[in-house]
Amino acid sequence: MYKKRQKMSVANIGATILAAFVGAIVVPMPTQSQTTIKLENRAVRDEADRLLDLGYNQFKEGKPREAIKTWLYAIGYYRRVNDQAAISYTLARVSDAYEVLGASNAAQDSTIQRIGYANTLKDSGAKLESSNNLVSFKIAENKLESAAKLNKETLDLAIAKEQRLNTAIALNSKGLIAGRYGNHVEALKQYYASIKIHPLREAIGEGYTYVNSGDSLMALDNYKSAIKDYGMALTIARQYRNYPLMSVASDRLIAAYLEVPNFYRIEDLLQNRSSLALVMGDQETAAIVQRYLGDLYLSFGNLPKARVAYQESYDFAANLEEGASSLALREAYYKLRALDQM
Repeated sequence: MYKKRQKMSVANIGATILAAFVGAIVVPMPTQSQTTIKLENRAVRDEADRLLDLGYNQFKEGKPREAIKTWLYAIGYYRRVNDQAAISYTLARVSDAYEVLGASNAAQDSTIQRIGYANTLKDSGAKLESSNNLVSFKIAENKLESAAKLNKETLDLAIAKEQRLNTAIALNSKGLIAGRYGNHVEALKQYYASIKIHPLREAIGEGYTYVNSGDSLMALDNYKSAIKDYGMALTIARQYRNYPLMSVASDRLIAAYLEVPNFYRIEDLLQNRSSLALVMGDQETAAIVQRYLGDLYLSFGNLPKARVAYQESYDFAANLEEGASSLALREAYYKLRALDQM
């Protein structure tokens, strides 16, 4: 988990309400006496598996609330056949869905419950995965002392169990904690150690670690090296057609090139970023990026190109819902007005 949570929104509130009502299906913590899986009721298990798959489809379709409800019902069925491994696995999916909704507390609760099941089942892989996620939540909430303590335990266990992916994630988190304390040299040491052992099959995680190392290099005013690391993140994102990472890496590169500066590279990045936003269905970001592109052309004295960029910004904003479009529309409108007066 690399990206981090922000303040509460309407979606978060909705997710919290969902946690209160749908989440009323309480998942009890396991006990040692529950470790034998009862398989006598095939119909119950089949229904649990069906609900698990249905939740997957709902989540893939961008319906995390529905997926949470479905998965919680699946957990209820898995409890009836006492399949704690399936409950543990499904709890991880519930946590992911809460995270997408921005409901950090509910996501953490599900993660903590999964750690309980992992301890009972002696499933070190599940424990490490969930512990790494819990560390990320704590870092996002700036609970650095608690995050550092849990991260040390997680890193030690991951190394002892020779789990490369979980070790790489823990090293990345250690770097994030060091960076939050302002120790960016130490942070870079941890990031590069993480990158060195990151499994090839988890290249997107490696890409986000490059973003983190670029951030520390920016904090140290080492802009050229930051550009190199952000560029690595963008290369990985393009190779795997991962749009979220592509967006993050592009935004960071634009900021880094502004410090160098290299305005022609910025022009290219802004054009690509606008196209990417449209591919992702994010017309608000496309409107903002086109406005920045217009500002760039204006700084070159290229008024015709500036006008085209501002007009596209206005057109994209006009397609947004009324509340979301007002600021973007006003900004683009005033830019066009200013051009008319030149």
